[in-house]
Amino acid sequence: MTSTTVTQETEQNPTNYQADPDQSLSEAVLEAVAVATDIDQIALADEFGPLYHAVDPSALDSLFHDRCETERAVGSITFEYAGFLVSVDRAGQVTLTS
Repeated sequence: MTSTTVTQETEQNPTNYQADPDQSLSEAVLEAVAVATDIDQIALADEFGPLYHAVDPSALDSLFHDRCETERAVGSITFEYAGFLVSVDRAGQVTLTS
């Protein structure tokens, strides 16, 4: 079970989710969207289409993956999914903006 830290969206603030260190970023995105939409993760694909229609989950996971000799790459990636603008950074911070 992952520890979930979610700050719900208000008009001024987007929804923020902090991924567990052992959680893949694609799993973190799905969990954040599930919490924000109150839809079970398994039902997300039925409701909004699979995540891979928005971003390649394997590429997302490997983009910021720790390597033996270096830490995760610097930066962030932003894409649209489930009616949100989704931003993911190297620290595992997922931000959903409607």
